[in-house]
Amino acid sequence: SSKFLSFITSVFVVSCTSVETVPVLIVGGGASGVSAGIQSSRMGVETMIIEETPWLGGMLTSAGVSCIDGNYRMRSGLFGEFLDSLAASYGGYDALKTGWVSNVCFEPHVGQEIFTSMTDACKDNLVVERNSTIRKVERKEGDWLVTFVDGGGCRRRILADVLIDAT
Repeated sequence: SSKFLSFITSVFVVSCTSVETVPVLIVGGGASGVSAGIQSSRMGVETMIIEETPWLGGMLTSAGVSCIDGNYRMRSGLFGEFLDSLAASYGGYDALKTGWVSNVCFEPHVGQEIFTSMTDACKDNLVVERNSTIRKVERKEGDWLVTFVDGGGCRRRILADVLIDAT
């Protein structure tokens, strides 16, 4: 049955003939990959994130590990923006103190929505490809050639100057 599934999958994958280019390619849309993508795009660099699932945030959102350890009073950078957005969603920082081990607890879908909002705000320089699977990574004359199947079933090739593995 696995041979049949492989055959069916290969029949429905459409190959794209062109090679797209992007200066920064990030594989993995977890919290670190999203943060890298947002920062890169805010610095004016065209960036792409390839995420295998439909959700952004990795284990912080899709695995339901949505209680953040650490000192939530040390808010800065992208983490601070994320925390501020959580507080705004729930009506203040005190509303996040619902757990035993953390002063920052939230519903996974809220975190995913915040990451989506943050990446959408960078859409001039940031593309997020969800439901996409990496098929091959090659080093070509100092660049990275990455082949993946996007959410629509199209096999695509991306040539990137910088590749960040955030899986």
